Formats: sequence, structure tokens, C-alpha cells
Amino acid sequence: MPLPSALPSIRPISDLRTKLNEVEAEAKETHEPIVMTKNGVASLVVIDSSAYEDRLQHERAVRKLREAEIEAKYVSQTIAHDQMKLRIATLIEAAERCDA
Repeated sequence: MPLPSALPSIRPISDLRTKLNEVEAEAKETHEPIVMTKNGVASLVVIDSSAYEDRLQHERAVRKLREAEIEAKYVSQTIAHDQMKLRIATLIEAAERCDA
């Protein structure tokens, strides 16, 4: 994946009508958002779907890390690995009994 550029790509919104293939190629090639402007003001942002999914996954990972940091900071109780495995096994058994 290419390195992110310092400045976003900015294009007029009319390019969606007149140069759609070019806009699509740029989005797929750069994996960066393209800001579409209308009358000189940002109106839409176009991004390649795989780049969008990558960004969503990154955001989810960052959010989970933040939650873990907060939990580690404020929750003093720890659970041993063996105890956790036993709890998980018990939950799985209970779920399997419900499905049966």
C-alpha cells in the first residue's frame, strides 16, 4: 500500500460526471480519500472500498486498544489463564446445551 500523502487530492465534483474512470483509478491507486468540491467548497469524499475497509479495521483495532488500556487502568482484578479457559469452556458447554 502506498504511503499516505501530506495533502489530500482535491477535485471538482464535475469530475464524477466527466472523468469518473480517472477518479476511480486515482482512488484505487493511491488508497487515499479524494475530496470533491462544489463551488470551491468540500462536498463529498471518494475513497476506494478496500482502503475504506482497511481504515474501518484500523479504527476498530485502535478503539479496542483504548478500551483495553482504560480497563487495565481502572480494573485491578486479574484472572489467571487457566481460570479464563475454564470459564470459556463452561460458557461454550452451556451454549451447546441451549442449541441442542
